[in-house]
Amino acid sequence: MQERKQLKEKLNTQKNNYQNSRKNFLIIRSRLRAGNYNEKDLETTREYLNASIDYMIAHLEKVQYNLEQSNGSGTEARINAIEERISQLQEEKKAIEKAEDLEDFTKATESVRGVWNNVKNRTAVETGQTAGEKIDDFANKSESISRKLEKELEKLNETGVNTSELESKLENYNALMASARKNSEAAKEIYNKENATEEELSKANGYLQNALGEIKEANQVLKEIFEELEQYRSEETNRN
Repeated sequence: MQERKQLKEKLNTQKNNYQNSRKNFLIIRSRLRAGNYNEKDLETTREYLNASIDYMIAHLEKVQYNLEQSNGSGTEARINAIEERISQLQEEKKAIEKAEDLEDFTKATESVRGVWNNVKNRTAVETGQTAGEKIDDFANKSESISRKLEKELEKLNETGVNTSELESKLENYNALMASARKNSEAAKEIYNKENATEEELSKANGYLQNALGEIKEANQVLKEIFEELEQYRSEETNRN
């Protein structure tokens, strides 16, 4: 928990540094384009690029931590891939430190942008895949829960209890979980594509968010079912 808090604070700090350095860079960008710049302007550019990379690395470290906590299948490979990307970005910082003129900084900017676009998309894929696996795991467990509840409702019904409302809630629970699984599958189809576009990845994330929302709603329905069943169980215990 402490590590999560520290990573969040670090990300916020690096985000603020990035935003401030970007403001400074935008002020001098027109001079760079016009070729009317000085050494201080180049240092401002260096600071901006370094701050950009530090922000990217902080983001990746947070993603890495979340993956480590997930314990999903394929997590180790995804963590290793993120560590490799962090190393790539650190190498970019070394190139930025060596930059001496505008041409060097222009090349560094293009290189950083290329690395980040690749990192951002691959990280989105791997984070989404991990979330999808957790959703699938939850959906699989829900099937077992549903079967047990069906049997319990059948027994209650045999004793003369009107279980129609509970059965309706269970149907709602099953429908929500089926929809969550469908959304998860739609997201998985995009994540498994060789070169998914940013627009497609955004769409996949939307599917996942829908699935998570449905699971949250399903859990609430399940809670209501258990609460009602607990009353019947208590009554049965008291009768015995």
